[in-house]
Amino acid sequence: MDRREKIHNELLNWDNTVRKRKITLSNPVFIKGLALAPLALAATTVKNSFILSVMVILLLTPTRIITSLITRHMSVPLKTFFYPLVSALVFGVAYYGMYKVMGTWALSLGLYLPVLVVDPLIVKNFEKTRKESFLYSIINGLRNTGGFVVACMLLGAIRELLAFGTFAGKKIMAVSLLPMAQHSFGGFLIIGLMSAAWNVGVKAYKDKLEKEAAAYESGVK
Repeated sequence: MDRREKIHNELLNWDNTVRKRKITLSNPVFIKGLALAPLALAATTVKNSFILSVMVILLLTPTRIITSLITRHMSVPLKTFFYPLVSALVFGVAYYGMYKVMGTWALSLGLYLPVLVVDPLIVKNFEKTRKESFLYSIINGLRNTGGFVVACMLLGAIRELLAFGTFAGKKIMAVSLLPMAQHSFGGFLIIGLMSAAWNVGVKAYKDKLEKEAAAYESGVK
């Protein structure tokens, strides 16, 4: 497929293009606004972001797979109860596994980690009436997981650098540029700014494709 055809297909099926690119065009954090509370509260360093990311990796896709297999004929009200139940059970197993591998390091986030159990990032899918295939539940779960991990690690790195002048615990700067970045209100502020920048980037990408498509149509290229 040449560049012209690729651009044409992306623009023609823009909604589908956006849905597939969970890391960039439809990032679950910066575009959809999911998991804001645990990120603003706990993703203050690279270490904390890594712990959150590992939990989401272990929690999101398994929860989605299990619920897609069992809730096919359930009504939405019943799914509302079932999704958090499955999420809690998967979380228990994942939490124990993280503790066995990481030791007390995995427990350092305290109550902020269990908040993920009922976060829309994990349980939002219950409201869909369309049946989700087993394969699609895996693919979409992995896409959302990837999008969250990128956003979480990026946010943790920026907040740690601004608040403490460090990166992954290593001193980078002698001063703290923005001490409030370590607090929840600073976290929400930074997430808001990053989300705005991310949305501008997505719009700029689409505008670029449209300009290229117009250039091809006019015979410039």
